[in-house]
Amino acid sequence: MNNSEKVNEEAWISQMKSNAEALLPPAHLKRKIMEQIDMRNDNGDVLASVRVDTFQPSDPMDAIIQQLKPGMGKAIYIAGQGDRAVSQQTNYEAVLWPDSLEQLFQQAAPWNPPLPLEAELRRIEVYYGFDNVTEEEREAMIAESEQQGKSVVVRDLRPNTDIVGVRLLYDKADRSFECRLFGTTKSRIHVPDMEQQTIERLRIHGQEAVYLESEEMRRLIWATEHPQAPRAVQYELLAEHGDREWLLEIANTIPLV
Repeated sequence: MNNSEKVNEEAWISQMKSNAEALLPPAHLKRKIMEQIDMRNDNGDVLASVRVDTFQPSDPMDAIIQQLKPGMGKAIYIAGQGDRAVSQQTNYEAVLWPDSLEQLFQQAAPWNPPLPLEAELRRIEVYYGFDNVTEEEREAMIAESEQQGKSVVVRDLRPNTDIVGVRLLYDKADRSFECRLFGTTKSRIHVPDMEQQTIERLRIHGQEAVYLESEEMRRLIWATEHPQAPRAVQYELLAEHGDREWLLEIANTIPLV
């Protein structure tokens, strides 16, 4: 092999390495174990997305999220990810609703999704939202990172009084379950061990759904469109005691629109 051929081969190897690296996930995701589940309608439109993953102590994003207490929201910029994006991470706090369910949905109108039947409602809680970070604030965070050499910049999100979700606690046949409803249809569920987590795709009322089970919790999640609502509503049924069939039975009592 002459020098010219050697140079060409080294250049080719270097190019192949660059191409391979371009296909790898970002550095902060390389060691993350996760599954992304999209739930679509009959037209193929994504109604809701659920990301199930494990916390990674070395991931700066995870380190911040783990510190979020209920009622806290953060705007986070991490340098070196290429897209210059600012992520908004929230931990909604469930707040007791002092009035009736009818008054709640009057305030949340036109949001009025159907609810489980054949169960006794014993507590109503609501989740309030946060203002989105402004474009001016995004640019200021990026500028702070670049000018001061900070790899991570964090800002508080401002809480507001917009109802973004509802938590309903029910009793049924001597067992309890939760029904959570959200107008925000992107969820992130952290689990200690993905290998101990059952993840099953199925359908509720013809809609794509996902069932998650661990030793501690069973969850059934799906989304559905309502004529009066500006976006899909995400349902989440949770129970510590019970099984897959019991949650499916509850889900099937929720009337179709």
